[in-house]
Amino acid sequence: MSHSQILIEMLEAIQAQKEKLLLIGAKKVSPFTEEELYQPFDFPELTQDLEFNYEEGVYHGQMEMLTLVRRVISESAGLS
Repeated sequence: MSHSQILIEMLEAIQAQKEKLLLIGAKKVSPFTEEELYQPFDFPELTQDLEFNYEEGVYHGQMEMLTLVRRVISESAGLS
């Protein structure tokens, strides 16, 4: 699998997780948009929701992994 294919797969997984978070958030807070994902602590309904907190942790973990993979790809290509 090429580096670009790996990145595409990761970005698709991250997008799917973001959509999952938006659906969970919309069940608790209305309206719930992508903007609210950046400050979910503004909503007590979300900060106390175990499902939302878990899925948000997965989302942030995916974002951290994407950063790591990009760095490793960059270093292996001699770009750093």
